[in-house]
Amino acid sequence: MRDAERYKPHPDRSEPPPRQPQPGEEVWRLQGRDGRVQSCELRDDSKAGAGWDVMLLENGEALVSRRCGDERRARIMAKAARTDLLRIGWQATAEPGG
Repeated sequence: MRDAERYKPHPDRSEPPPRQPQPGEEVWRLQGRDGRVQSCELRDDSKAGAGWDVMLLENGEALVSRRCGDERRARIMAKAARTDLLRIGWQATAEPGG
């Protein structure tokens, strides 16, 4: 028996709606000389016991993610990443979070 046959949902139960990604809190946004844009989002996963996620995005696509145990550490990590980018010539944007 194949897995698809073994794990069919009950015929009276409707399928759940597709999961929608929940964006995090954007804490900063920077632009490089070449036009690339990097931003940082913090996501609170502590209710699920997973701490906080610091996500760096480039032009809206995930670039790197780091899990932190609490919000304070996540904000320190986000600030350090911003400081590093500013040091090498990135500029704050006029958008909120920049």
